Amino acid sequence: MYYLLPMNTDSATLREIIRLPNRVDMIISPFFAEDLKQKIRPGVTLILDMARTSFVDPATTSVFLEGILRSQQEGATIVVKGMNAQVSQVFERAGLLPYFG
Repeated sequence: MYYLLPMNTDSATLREIIRLPNRVDMIISPFFAEDLKQKIRPGVTLILDMARTSFVDPATTSVFLEGILRSQQEGATIVVKGMNAQVSQVFERAGLLPYFG
């Protein structure tokens, strides 16, 4: 269900926020991928709010990688806030941790 990923837009400062749910898994990943496609644009800082996220399925790291690649192509920045130790470990093992400002 889409309501699991509420978003806010702050157009005055070119910031977009995606608030991720408790679990990012194969059920959520298609919705998250679509959010990334819509929110990544030139000059935007995309904030991934992971304060409520306690689990990221390693199989979904490809969605994060696609977001990183797209942000680099579009001249956008992705920043992760509120990442816990489990999530950080998944990103580190996938080689993605250095890409999140």
